[in-house]
Amino acid sequence: MRRGLPVVVAGVLLVAVGAPAQETGIVPVATVRQLCEGMITSSSDALFNVGREAPDDDDDWRAVLHNALMLAEAGNLLMLEGRARDDGEWMTMSRALVDAGITAVRAVEVRDVDALLGAGDEIVVACETCHVPYRDGGLSMPVR
Repeated sequence: MRRGLPVVVAGVLLVAVGAPAQETGIVPVATVRQLCEGMITSSSDALFNVGREAPDDDDDWRAVLHNALMLAEAGNLLMLEGRARDDGEWMTMSRALVDAGITAVRAVEVRDVDALLGAGDEIVVACETCHVPYRDGGLSMPVR
């Protein structure tokens, strides 16, 4: 088993060195709408639900953490070429979603429900700020 490790490492290095840069590029698959519906809405809803029912155990907190991480990373995905609508306002708003997600992650890591609810307020602002110019044409988000 140990003798095979150098062979595997050498193989990985050869592939990495020989791969052209364009073959390792990021290829967006989902549309912005699909990201919002599939990742952002479901992750933010899971975080908002903590206000109704706080996590009871490690598994519940882990699930909330995963949703906070997913939300933060979704903001990064919105900034990829092919999704970003512009280099100014869109990037600022996407970064605000990342930051709100990071705030939620930090709150979950210390299991602070109040801080997580505060992060929820940041998430609403980040989403609303983007929805008005890009999705709703001036309309606000529906309250569920």
